[in-house]
Amino acid sequence: MLLPGPWPARRYGDDASPAPDVWPAGVMTVEDYDRFARYAELRAFFDGDQWVGRAQRHEIRLVFNYARSLIRKTSSYVFPAPVRFSVPPDDESTPARDQANRVERLLAGTISSMQLDRLDLALATDLAVIGDAAMKITWDDRRRCPRIVAVDPAALVVHHAPDDPWTVTAVYHAYGQPGRELGGVMSPDQMSALAIDPDQTYPVIESWTEQRWRLTVAGQEVVDAPNPYGWIPYVLAHNDPVPGSIWGASDLTDLIDVCRELNRRMTVLSRVLEMSGAPIAVLENVDGSEGITVGPGAKWELPEGARAYLLDLLQGGGAETHIAYIDLLYRTLHDLSETPRTAFGDSGRDLSGAALEVEIQPLVQKVNRKRRTWDGVFVRRNALLLDLLETFGGAEIGGLRRTVTIWPPVLPSDRDSAVRNAVSLVAGGVQSRRSAMASLGEEDPDAELARIREESDSVRGT
Repeated sequence: MLLPGPWPARRYGDDASPAPDVWPAGVMTVEDYDRFARYAELRAFFDGDQWVGRAQRHEIRLVFNYARSLIRKTSSYVFPAPVRFSVPPDDESTPARDQANRVERLLAGTISSMQLDRLDLALATDLAVIGDAAMKITWDDRRRCPRIVAVDPAALVVHHAPDDPWTVTAVYHAYGQPGRELGGVMSPDQMSALAIDPDQTYPVIESWTEQRWRLTVAGQEVVDAPNPYGWIPYVLAHNDPVPGSIWGASDLTDLIDVCRELNRRMTVLSRVLEMSGAPIAVLENVDGSEGITVGPGAKWELPEGARAYLLDLLQGGGAETHIAYIDLLYRTLHDLSETPRTAFGDSGRDLSGAALEVEIQPLVQKVNRKRRTWDGVFVRRNALLLDLLETFGGAEIGGLRRTVTIWPPVLPSDRDSAVRNAVSLVAGGVQSRRSAMASLGEEDPDAELARIREESDSVRGT
């Protein structure tokens, strides 16, 4: 069976989306061009390019990149610790539960070995910046394991069902591939016909449907084969998607104007303070300034009727007006980002635990909203991982595909209180011991329950 090579996911070009002439005719739409341009603008803003137009000669432009700080802070609250997953059994019989436990341990080991927690945090940041994120999930036949890589949404064109934007029918992926890495999919005759240079990078287009997998290099089709997976190997994530569209919205959209105005006001205040440190000498009724120098101990001889003084830019509370406006922008920035100052560890006053929870509630709601998006992503990704492990890895999974996400708490919690709640739920028959142990952070509840049973049997035997 022909499997796609384990190539690195890269954009075509060093720092740009694939060139328009790289895509096959009829693949891209006007919306795709607009989306790619929007991605580039948002990434540039996130990286600090936040002023409009070119700077004039000797003009100083300060950038206080609160946008990056707020995005990273939110992502850290979404993923404060690695996420864990539970695999529900098909029924409540003992063999079914044992099977589900084995699959759960296999999935946890696979996720840990692939370090997907780091990938999730990086994708959460990218998702908030440009509004979209993507992963490609394939089987590495050489290493005999699944492979998951992040894919730039600016290298993807997605087609969907006419009446349902959430049903993906085809995915086109464009990137650059060095000639030396094309030998796995191209025959010697094909490489000779294209005069492949090992040191040159060629435009590659992968097109996927549930039935077919096609690969073109420099515009020439080199692979047209049945899809070895039976599903499209891409998982897409979208941040607050717009109704009627699968593409999401950036968290920066509401922050751009405020950040730009904050940069301008801070720059103005910086200039005022700089000029106040080196005040301007003002001369009145003087024809020229020859022989007049400004410095400690300097003496001036002025004609009769002339007057000299230093311009005080801070006189009359001018600086306080700037600072008050900057404070207003600062508050607006936190309100629009739904990230109170308390999230940075500084509430400015002594508050009780309940009051702190109320104050940080906007961020908690925002995090929970984002986690609902990730719930769907994880369900899809885990199902594809389990399918690969069973179909190509030979793992005894028994067709299990469904998983349930176990999220870490958004805020630091009182463990004693959590334990008391878990004990009450178990005693009341509302929750199983295994579920209670999982919610308390136990990585292997089954092994821990087995040790508890062994200790109980040992105590009874003595």
